[in-house]
Amino acid sequence: MAILLIDMDISLLFSARLWFFVLMFAVSSVILLTVVWFERKAAARVQMRVGPYHVSPLLGGYLQLLADAFKFIISEPIVPRGAHKVLFVWGPPIFVTLAFGASLLLPLTPELRLIKDAGLLPYGFVFSLVILLLVSIIIVIIGWSVNNKFAYIGAAREALLVAAYEIPLILSVLAMVILYGTLNPLEIVNKQTVLTGAVLNPIAFLVFIIATAMATARFPFAIADYEGDVATGPYSDYGGIFLVLSFAGGTYYATFSYSYLATLLFLGGWALPGFSPGPWPQDIIGHLMLAVWVFVKTSVLMFFFAFLRAVMPVLRLDQTLALGWRGLLLLGVVAVAWSTALRLLGVSP
Repeated sequence: MAILLIDMDISLLFSARLWFFVLMFAVSSVILLTVVWFERKAAARVQMRVGPYHVSPLLGGYLQLLADAFKFIISEPIVPRGAHKVLFVWGPPIFVTLAFGASLLLPLTPELRLIKDAGLLPYGFVFSLVILLLVSIIIVIIGWSVNNKFAYIGAAREALLVAAYEIPLILSVLAMVILYGTLNPLEIVNKQTVLTGAVLNPIAFLVFIIATAMATARFPFAIADYEGDVATGPYSDYGGIFLVLSFAGGTYYATFSYSYLATLLFLGGWALPGFSPGPWPQDIIGHLMLAVWVFVKTSVLMFFFAFLRAVMPVLRLDQTLALGWRGLLLLGVVAVAWSTALRLLGVSP
């Protein structure tokens, strides 16, 4: 009996699902901490400021975000008078759960994944995209739940932005699905061992990146929650743990999930030419190397989105809507046509 229990403990310790969840949660948290630190430092450098410094000065203020988060967490949560209490309280945790949960439906390596049945992976891919699109709806609900004119304005802007980027985003993903001929993330990555999706269809990649910046309120599309205009918009009456979960956690976790999805679709995912790990768990190091490769690509995209804050102004709402409906929508259609042409010509992977 004791031997059986020991065997069960060992099998649980080396469970691919357990390693997947721990890696996704731990590494994504470190990536978010680093990206926020870089974003604040880069913006400060451009604006001739110091940025985070006093907390852990030897690390360049790297731990400042943890101090800020701790301060907000121990602050008293306040529900404003006139707010819809249920939506106000439950909106932020639902926001951050959906933002991070979308990434859990996608594989990290061929073995490290939550969905073990390969036949269900296409459904996980579709649901991941659907959940990411629902995140913006949650932001609208959060803004509506607050009895504040700035929150209403921010929520209305977010709704208009959703209508502008949602179709182009779906078209960019559709273009890659047509090019690969499958919805299975494992097959999508395997078909990028020679040429990545960003090389095969750069138009779709460009549309996806711009739409992601719009969906996650990255500059120059920080319109719904711009501090200098609508006082953080939908989050204007949030404080304490609610602000950490929504304006800080949810937004950056959504950026992580979008970047993670882009890594699998356009940047080759875990594909390393000439390298193939052994079976799990005999070759743990090999699978961890592939996971690190995925996280590196995801981090590069997130650093790019963070850098935009330091170098880009904020566009007007009408300019952004015109870009979405006139520019991105047209480019999305062109991306689909390009993938279809490559498919018909037999050039697709």
